[in-house]
Amino acid sequence: MVEKRTHMSETIPTADRLPLLGSALEVGRDPFRFLERAPAEYGPVFRVSIPGLSFVCYTDAELVERVLAAESDRYRKDPRELDLLGDLLGEGLLTARGEIWERGREHVQPAFYPGRLLEYGEEMLDRTGDELERWEDGHRIDVHEAATRLTLSIVATTMFGVEDVEETDAIADAADAITSRFEPSRVPMEIPLWVPTPANRRYRRATDDLDDVIEAILRRRRESGGETDADDRPDLCSALLTAGESGALSDAEIRDHLVTMLLAGHETTAIALTYTLGLLASHPDERERVLEEVRAPAELTPRTELPHTDRAIREALRLYPPTYMLYRETATTDTVAGYEISEGTRVCLSQWAVHRNDRYYDDPLEFRPGRWTPEMRESLPEYAYFPFGGGPRQCIGRRFALLELRLCLARILRSVRIESVPETELTPTPALTSRPDGPVPVRVRR
Repeated sequence: MVEKRTHMSETIPTADRLPLLGSALEVGRDPFRFLERAPAEYGPVFRVSIPGLSFVCYTDAELVERVLAAESDRYRKDPRELDLLGDLLGEGLLTARGEIWERGREHVQPAFYPGRLLEYGEEMLDRTGDELERWEDGHRIDVHEAATRLTLSIVATTMFGVEDVEETDAIADAADAITSRFEPSRVPMEIPLWVPTPANRRYRRATDDLDDVIEAILRRRRESGGETDADDRPDLCSALLTAGESGALSDAEIRDHLVTMLLAGHETTAIALTYTLGLLASHPDERERVLEEVRAPAELTPRTELPHTDRAIREALRLYPPTYMLYRETATTDTVAGYEISEGTRVCLSQWAVHRNDRYYDDPLEFRPGRWTPEMRESLPEYAYFPFGGGPRQCIGRRFALLELRLCLARILRSVRIESVPETELTPTPALTSRPDGPVPVRVRR
């Protein structure tokens, strides 16, 4: 239960207040460590103040549920998100609101129906097999680089209907430049996009290159009459093009949905796969349990049940959620934990803070897949675990991502054993996602 305050006039606790800099130094030194310890130090609701930016953090599962589900009408998507990502994602599902979002979701949703997912699963297994051909016995590989290449090939095949995206490097560079721009530890305040810093210039070049990629894909698909390179299976791209021909979606909306799915459909999954492989490499006992499970079936299919593999993925997503913060803005004044939160207040919901809170998890900093028993899941508050968000705007690709993680991980470990090396470290970067701050090397044994 959220601790109730008795005086409505109480001031919301604020992380270290320094003249001019506010909370910038405390947060900037180690944002993830700050998120881990702040709930115990400041309580379930506290304010963070950085030059040009102030927001209130909710770090209690009940409050997360209030914002995302129970009282979601009191909160809206953060307008600042449009300022930061609007030029890139436009009216895609991550940034769109109201009727535009509802219409977009209506046209995107069929690409993620259960029957379609099973078809995608076969492609996921095939693409993983292709990636494994690059891995040589005894060699060291950067699993983040490999995972990014793999998940990009999967989204290209399943969502865009092409066997490969020739412009893969442009897409990967764009994702890297986009997430790099949002690293808060570089300076204690945000730098507007119009300031011609090296990071901003790289971001602009990357978004231009990404637009070129999308235009090339759409041009090829229109010239082929919408047919795909990968069988005759309909995909997201063809569905959006059909909606465009009927007048239901504009060319700009089609572009925005495709850019959103291209980036969100591979970046966060690559991060999750990287951390899961890295954790298993560093925890041999857990790795062997997964190895035994994935190598037992005579054949691996999208329908194969892999409970321990699923628990390892769930635990990796708890410890290292690729999306580690969600932002909303109060649409009306709300009262939470006894504090009055005025209309127009920016609110932060941090997966990192909640997932690593010892109120919900024993030994929360330990990688323990076995914790996810049916009894534990039954007793855990629903929003003490929300790697994909929740409520009406829960990630539309959640089931796709979980299936992809399960099949890629299982296919990899059926073929090779991943071992840690002294340099195997999982150190996330506090950027737009919690991607690794550098290569994640492991050794491959066949």
